[in-house]
Amino acid sequence: MISLVSGDSAAQIDLEQGFACPSFVVGDWHVLAPGGMCVQFPWVGARAAQPARLQLGHESIAIGGGPGQGLASAPWTLGAAAVDAERDCVRAHLVTSAPAEAYPFELSVSATWLLNPEGLRLALEVSNRSRRHAPFGIGIRVHLARLKSPVDVLAPAEEHWQLAADGGLAHGSLEAVGGTLDFRRPARVAERVGARLTRRHFANQQTQVAVLAPLIGREIWLNTSADFRELEVDIEPDGAGVVESATCVPSAFALHAAGLRTGLRVLAPGESWRGHGLLVALSRYPGTSG
Repeated sequence: MISLVSGDSAAQIDLEQGFACPSFVVGDWHVLAPGGMCVQFPWVGARAAQPARLQLGHESIAIGGGPGQGLASAPWTLGAAAVDAERDCVRAHLVTSAPAEAYPFELSVSATWLLNPEGLRLALEVSNRSRRHAPFGIGIRVHLARLKSPVDVLAPAEEHWQLAADGGLAHGSLEAVGGTLDFRRPARVAERVGARLTRRHFANQQTQVAVLAPLIGREIWLNTSADFRELEVDIEPDGAGVVESATCVPSAFALHAAGLRTGLRVLAPGESWRGHGLLVALSRYPGTSG
């Protein structure tokens, strides 16, 4: 476990458990619930990825799929000078293997956690070192601790995916947001809300989601780069739950094979993709207990 410290903020980074952040504390406020903040790659969502066969150029390639949260839960490798001298930054990488049945592509994923007065930043880079095109999705999943106060959710988006009874996407169908699933302005969470939003709005080339507790002056923001077009919101009235910002939908390989647009990205040989996420925890009344 590696500790990062900046002012009254501290974060723990677990190298063995997917290079995730199980703890982020601001003052006396423990922001994260069990599960913490983690990377999901090369598929996203808590559900297992379905097997699929994709046509990539002249090749037909089988993808075996695997457990929820993808392959990023495996141990990562620290690189040279991985931990910054000020103990506010740590870097690591993960390499996938072409012979693997679950995901037969060779990609390198680099991640850097940086803790500073702005918040907890996660910078990501995915590189294709092979000679074949490689599809992938990536997500940032955050498990939030309860705020002990009524919360509002702000998640500007124009559409949401219809969900099947088992929680998966219902035939890839989209509907305009409305009623209890309209978070284009802060909306009070009266009962647990679960939604998958898409066609997200951009502010300064970023997508945003926020859980706000105005009565106690606390705000949690997850800002991600523009490629993170998909959002899962699963929040209880007291703020406990999950937000996940991702480049694609869950089961993206299988849905892509069925001809649906899922946000799945494809890297050409030698090509790289970069993105980031920033988790911000603001306390307007610093003396409020967490």
